[in-house]
Amino acid sequence: MTPLQGKILDVIKGSVATVTLFLAFVYLPVVGTIPGLFASAPAAFYAVKRGRGTGVAVVLASCAILLGVGDPAATAIYLLQAGVLSLALPEFLLRNKGGARSVIYSVAVTITVLLIAAVVYGMATGADLHAKISKGVQTSINQTSQIYQKAGVKGDELKALQDSMHQAGQLVVTIYPALVTVAYGMIACMNLMLLAGIAGRLRMPLYVGDFRKYKNPEPLIWLLIVAGFGTLVPETIVHLAALNVLIVLGAVYSAQGFAIISFFFRKLQVPVFIRLLASLLLIFQPMMVLAVAALGVFDLWADFRSPNKQENL
Repeated sequence: MTPLQGKILDVIKGSVATVTLFLAFVYLPVVGTIPGLFASAPAAFYAVKRGRGTGVAVVLASCAILLGVGDPAATAIYLLQAGVLSLALPEFLLRNKGGARSVIYSVAVTITVLLIAAVVYGMATGADLHAKISKGVQTSINQTSQIYQKAGVKGDELKALQDSMHQAGQLVVTIYPALVTVAYGMIACMNLMLLAGIAGRLRMPLYVGDFRKYKNPEPLIWLLIVAGFGTLVPETIVHLAALNVLIVLGAVYSAQGFAIISFFFRKLQVPVFIRLLASLLLIFQPMMVLAVAALGVFDLWADFRSPNKQENL
């Protein structure tokens, strides 16, 4: 097989895998959620394996297949949800930026493209995107409320559930920019882990770095402090902007906290089942994530992973 034939075959395999994962996400809302999160992986993998051109070809072929299915909206969603990320992530990896920086840079590129697309869409159609998001959240709340009613929940119990859902919905409408950013960051991390695992098995050269050594730039703490005080400002725009920045930075410092925990798990040779229990605790107890974020913040002064502190353990 010639190199050109190999690239063509990889483009076919990559596009078929991409479309399969993405359509599972579209048509199987619950079961297909997890496969859909990895729709960026095939194009990213072949970009690392064969070069940027092959990754672009996989994305274009995937778009062509989706358009052939006859759903332009699905194609647009694919490009914004997975297509940009599948090109940005391997680009920074190929530039040897390491795993952490590649995730941050690729998420920044994806969010920028998403904002530009939202502005263009709003200007072209005159649609109020914020109103659409609020309506979508309200629709979800009503549908969930109907499910509870059909399940036999009535009276004060149903009203209490509806009130809590409305409060949660108002919060989501307020912080959805931060939620979208954090979600893209998690998706990028998941695709990076998958990509690094495959590259390791195939012995492909891919510089990801050691997550256990991850540390945020020290000046970032000042932005965290400013954002914290900004949430106290009564001006609505300033308050909302500061709140969203604070949530994103909280996620970033949580990553540093997780890196510290992973470091000591490795150093102390913590059994796998205890690591699993700790992971489940973090998933089902959101307050623990705040503690992990605080650990990441205090690492600026405590430097938990410094050699001197390790020797004194």
